[in-house]
Amino acid sequence: MKNITRFLIFIYLLSTALFSQSNVNGIVFFNHSTELVENGTNAFNLKRAYLSYTNVVSEDVSYQVTYDMGGNSSGSSHTAFLKVAMVRWKTNLGNITMGMQGMNMFKTTENTWGHRFIQAMAMDTYGFSASADIGIGLSRSFGSFSTSALVTNGGGYKKIESDSHKKLSLHAVFGEPKLNKNDGYNIGASYSIEPRDIDLISTETVNVLSLFAAYAGKGFRGGFEFDNKWVFQEKEYDENSNIICVYGTYKINDKLSVLARFDHIDMFTSIQDNGIGAIISGVHYKAEKGLSIAPTIRLKAHENGEVENLFVVNFQFKF
Repeated sequence: MKNITRFLIFIYLLSTALFSQSNVNGIVFFNHSTELVENGTNAFNLKRAYLSYTNVVSEDVSYQVTYDMGGNSSGSSHTAFLKVAMVRWKTNLGNITMGMQGMNMFKTTENTWGHRFIQAMAMDTYGFSASADIGIGLSRSFGSFSTSALVTNGGGYKKIESDSHKKLSLHAVFGEPKLNKNDGYNIGASYSIEPRDIDLISTETVNVLSLFAAYAGKGFRGGFEFDNKWVFQEKEYDENSNIICVYGTYKINDKLSVLARFDHIDMFTSIQDNGIGAIISGVHYKAEKGLSIAPTIRLKAHENGEVENLFVVNFQFKF
C-alpha cells in the first residue's frame, strides 16, 4: 500500500511538472518470451517502467527524480521503487552529485552496448554492481580522459543501510564515452571496494575490477569487458568470480540493425562445471519515434550440461 501511495504522489508531481513545462519522460521495457522446448511455456512480461522528472534550476544546478517499476525478491512483478533522487552541481572541482543516483561502474559499457531493454550489462545482470545507490559523487573530464568517484551506502537502491561501512566506486575512461551516439573508441577501468559485516564480529571485503574497450565506426559498434569479483574474509581469500562479455551491433540503415552478445560467467572459479555461457542474437527495429522492436534468440548453456533456449520479442516505449 505504501508503494502505491508513493507512486500516486509521484504521478501527481509529474502532472504538476507537465503543467509547468518541466521535463518529464518515461520508458517501458516489455517482451514476450517463449521457451524453445517441447511443451515450453510462453508469457508476456512487463520488465521495467521508468518515470523521470528533471529540471534545471540554474546554469550550475539541476535535479532528477526517477521511479522504477519492476520485480523484487518478494515475487511481485510491478512494485514501484524510487531509483533516482539527486542533485547535480557544477563546480570548479567538477560535477558533484548528491542523493540516490546511478552507479558509475558500467556506465560507459552500457552506452556502448546500447540495448538496455533487451539485456542489462553483465555487471548489472549477474550482481557484480547495483545500478543505483545513495551517496555523493564527483566526476571530471580532462580532455579525452574522464573520471568519476562515488561513495555510497552499498547494497543498491532497494536496500536499507545496515552497517557503518561505505562503498567506494572509481571509474576512468580514455576516449569517447558515448559510442551509442558518436564514433570513436574508448578504453578504461572501474574498481569498487565495499567492506560489509557478516555478523557482530566478522567483516568481509568485496572487490570488483572491470577492464573494458570498445570501438564505433562505419556502422559498427562493439566492445569487450572483463569483470573480476573477489572477496576477502578475515584477511583470507574466500571467493572469486569473473565475467567475460563481448558484444556488437551493425547498423544496416536508420531503422534496422543486427546485434549479438556473448557472456561467460563463472560465479565460483574454485568449483568445477560451474560456468555459464550465454548468447543473445537478433535484430533491433526502430518502428517509429519512441518505439523499438527487437526479436532475439537467447541460448544459455551450463557447464553441468543444462541448456536453456528462448525466443524473446522485446519492445521499448519512450515518451
